[in-house]
Amino acid sequence: MEKQGNRRSFLEIATAFIGGVLSLAAGIPLIGFAISPAFKKGESKWVDLGLADRLKNSRFKKVDYTFTAKDGWVKATKKRSVYVTDAGAGEWNVFSRTCSHLGCLVRWDEKQESFLCPCHGAIFDQTGAVVAGPPPEPLQKLETKVEAGILYVKET
Repeated sequence: MEKQGNRRSFLEIATAFIGGVLSLAAGIPLIGFAISPAFKKGESKWVDLGLADRLKNSRFKKVDYTFTAKDGWVKATKKRSVYVTDAGAGEWNVFSRTCSHLGCLVRWDEKQESFLCPCHGAIFDQTGAVVAGPPPEPLQKLETKVEAGILYVKET
């Protein structure tokens, strides 16, 4: 009788072990599939700002645009705005309107020739550098390109 008890307990343990290994083998890829989007780096894409000819000779012109962004499993349409300046010779300066302090939207003040943050008194010069206030970094200058007469900005 003792032999049957040992054999039965061995089979129970072996069955539980094999079941655990199979569950683990199936579970790890499923868990990875479910949480991997949270660890993926955001994709950058080129977004159309409009015809470059329409923006010629512009000086800190506010341009609004929309784009589709993928965040994990969710695709969302986002709205942004930037300030565009024609630097001449086919070069463009495009600054984000987001203050580097707490994310408030800055505005261009023509009289002071500066970007002003309405919330915390931050001031940025024409190059986006911090002149006054609490921001730790300058305004983000975005990468641009012109293709087929259309100005694009790189959105991350």
